Amino acid sequence: MRKYYQLILVVVCFISIITLLIYRHEYYRLRYVLEVLNFFGKPGLSEVEFCGPGFNATMLSEILRNSSMEVRETPPLFQQIDENFYSYSSFLRSYYKYEKLTPLNAHIINTIVIGKANVAPNFRCNVWLENSNKPKAGRFNYKLASEPIKDHRLFIFECSLGKNMGKPTGVSFYINDYNINPMHAPINKIIQVNTKRKTRESGSIRFINNIEPAVCVIPNHVPIVSRDSFIEFLVFHHIIGVDYFTIYDSMISEDVIRRLNLFPSDITQWEIQFFPLNYPFVFSKSYEIVRNAIELDCLFRHFRYDKEESNKVSHVAILSWDEFLVPRVHTNLKAMLDDFDPTRSIRTYIVESLVFCLNQMDDDNAEIGYPDIMKKTHYYSMQQEKVSINIRNLDTMASFEDLFNLNTNSKNIPLELLGAHKYSVCRDHNKFHPEGYNETEMQVFQHKFEGAMIKFGQTLVSNKIYRLYRSGQIWERSSNENVRDML
Repeated sequence: MRKYYQLILVVVCFISIITLLIYRHEYYRLRYVLEVLNFFGKPGLSEVEFCGPGFNATMLSEILRNSSMEVRETPPLFQQIDENFYSYSSFLRSYYKYEKLTPLNAHIINTIVIGKANVAPNFRCNVWLENSNKPKAGRFNYKLASEPIKDHRLFIFECSLGKNMGKPTGVSFYINDYNINPMHAPINKIIQVNTKRKTRESGSIRFINNIEPAVCVIPNHVPIVSRDSFIEFLVFHHIIGVDYFTIYDSMISEDVIRRLNLFPSDITQWEIQFFPLNYPFVFSKSYEIVRNAIELDCLFRHFRYDKEESNKVSHVAILSWDEFLVPRVHTNLKAMLDDFDPTRSIRTYIVESLVFCLNQMDDDNAEIGYPDIMKKTHYYSMQQEKVSINIRNLDTMASFEDLFNLNTNSKNIPLELLGAHKYSVCRDHNKFHPEGYNETEMQVFQHKFEGAMIKFGQTLVSNKIYRLYRSGQIWERSSNENVRDML
């Protein structure tokens, strides 16, 4: 009888071991699947299959799970047309509110393209329609959207249809060669725009308080931003009256985005739209032309909003993370623009850029605990990467064509009213010197005191969101804890 008990125990033990091995195998299979899903993000993101250097799809899926910072629209993506041209984003100029379709050019699709400056575009185009897997051949045309910048230039490729054959959803361009299969050309998804905006009359009550500035953010020349710089930029510009941010960047830390999304929208009171940025060029060498393409994409997107709706963007500026618009006399950007252009008649405001070297000595009058942007109070005259900041006034643009004539009516804002502060390490770019100039070398360059930023210091450091970030509390909380308990 004893032998039977031992046999039964051996059999049970053997079955347990087999079951354990099967369970372990299934466990690792499930774990592998979860790791893959975690790395590649949520399924159904075909619109952003390729997002270029620095982009992790996990970051996008994390953003999509939240409402305060998310991709709600078709993201712009650089796609190669041929060896000389790269398309960025496409906009459909039909199905609009204020005009009816006409037999001539019923649909016009504008595509932002970066191409070689010395190569003339010679392409054909196809328009892809809703509920159809066969494209319609369109009529190709193009216009120049910028002066040559080094070896590149900004173009607008136009593809038009003479008849209303349905709602366009995509556009593709291919070489004007009948030996080339057009089905292999990359397809740009189309974004709808309004062709006209109804401007408000200067005598109306709604005209008085209709300044609603927006900032489109691009990476720095070195496309890395720290979490402190990230939150300082957002909070500072929110303090001076900017509630709308469109961010074109793929190098933002996932943890920064996740923590920012812990804040309810009624606390932040801002609206952030995020687009990943891929670039098929050497970024530092093509920075200016990529910046121009992003500005045009930003303007196209904001132009399409109906101006009859309240709280829609009226002015747009393109800034990198190390650039700050700093009012001198006023405490916010809206009041400054209202004083400078009360009739809203100037299309482009030009703001002088000032370089504040981060490797200069801290100002003795700066309060302890203030960020570096408050402690660096001298701007320097030296060869640094800087460009004047343009603020575009959408209220002067009655039709979509006006977006291609941005500099027809421009005016410089005096430095006494507004400056564009650029905070970067000053160095000799002909030498490899990551630390920049030392204290002795800095004394050689001419510099001038400017303390406009300091007046915002107390407001910045006392801001609820900024305090939580700097105190470290927000980094200690898990995503399921209520951030209101920390306020």
